[in-house]
Amino acid sequence: MNEESSRFTRRPAAVAAVLGIAVFGAGAGFAVSGCGSDSNSDSVNSVIDSVQSQASSVQSQASSVSSQVSTAVQSVQSQAQSVQTQIQQNQNGGSGQYGY
Repeated sequence: MNEESSRFTRRPAAVAAVLGIAVFGAGAGFAVSGCGSDSNSDSVNSVIDSVQSQASSVQSQASSVSSQVSTAVQSVQSQAQSVQTQIQQNQNGGSGQYGY
């Protein structure tokens, strides 16, 4: 479980890093490109395409993290239910196999 929770805490950092690269990439592209020429328009369009691609990647990673967290939550809920069942059996005198 520690390995899984560690993986969940690292994933958002990776998503944030990708998002930071996307924003920095857009800023750098606009700072380098000028106005008015076809070459500059192509450069701006290239930056926009790159940012959109990276945003799509971030969205995909966020969806994956959400799915993994949901799976982990279901697992924890199942384990909690199992523990609760064991506690109830103990409070009711065990499983009944000893006939007390």
